[in-house]
Amino acid sequence: MKPSSSLDRKTRQIMTNTIQRTRPPLIPSVGFPSLAAQVGIGIGVASFWRGAWYVLDDNLFPDNPLYSATSSLGLGTAGLAVTQGLISKCASAEASDGKNPIKNMKCFNSRIARFGSLYCISMSVVLIWRGAWMMWDLGYEKYHDNRVKAMDPGHSTFSGVASHVLAVGGLLCVGRFSSVLAPPASYSILKDLAFKATTWKEFSNKASKNMFRK
Repeated sequence: MKPSSSLDRKTRQIMTNTIQRTRPPLIPSVGFPSLAAQVGIGIGVASFWRGAWYVLDDNLFPDNPLYSATSSLGLGTAGLAVTQGLISKCASAEASDGKNPIKNMKCFNSRIARFGSLYCISMSVVLIWRGAWMMWDLGYEKYHDNRVKAMDPGHSTFSGVASHVLAVGGLLCVGRFSSVLAPPASYSILKDLAFKATTWKEFSNKASKNMFRK
């Protein structure tokens, strides 16, 4: 016996209501535990970067800023290339024969491999940031015939505004401005929204509907 159209509509309505009730909100509630986690993650990441940066300052051509900056950029680039190349090879192997070398390791070894990959990529990022930071300082000082330092009072503002404005413009032009998010911002609501929306229009529509929802 063929079900009636009214029954179909009622069934669809019940299913829709069930999905809407079980669907998580677009913007999760931000309580104290979430806020504490964001701040704690931010402190942890800042401590990681500070420790790596200071060790590099003390040991990577400490008496030659130009060598230190270029080697920092070079090592960071090489680290990203090697690590991500290995990860890509593992992904290709899994796609071709359904076996991932890392996943097929024993549990302990798999965790070590994952940590090693994340650590290498993280250190490569620190190296690239440090190299770029130092290059900005060296370029600013060279522009002033090495008569001033980029961190001298007053000059920090000019140097900072120049790098900030150029970075914002460049990242907007290539559509990667969200890359400036770093912990705790990357752990917060904005990134959750960005992942759910594929276009800015979709993002703004979802955000406005949620914000003004009764």
